[in-house]
Amino acid sequence: MSDLSGNSGFAPPRAEETLSRRRAHALELIATAALTVSLIVAVTAVSIGDRTLARGYLAGQAPVQVLLPR
Repeated sequence: MSDLSGNSGFAPPRAEETLSRRRAHALELIATAALTVSLIVAVTAVSIGDRTLARGYLAGQAPVQVLLPR
């Protein structure tokens, strides 16, 4: 059988249920926004790291130019 909600007829949902649904939706929205921001930060860090590695820079060292003899 189906679960009974405790409301008879066309009564509106209880205020507690509506409030808990709103809280759940607000938490989902905050979590989604936080995930989006963290993904943007991660993509930015990876793209900066790839450029640094491609140029041969090591952490804490300035780039060194080597002159080759002709």
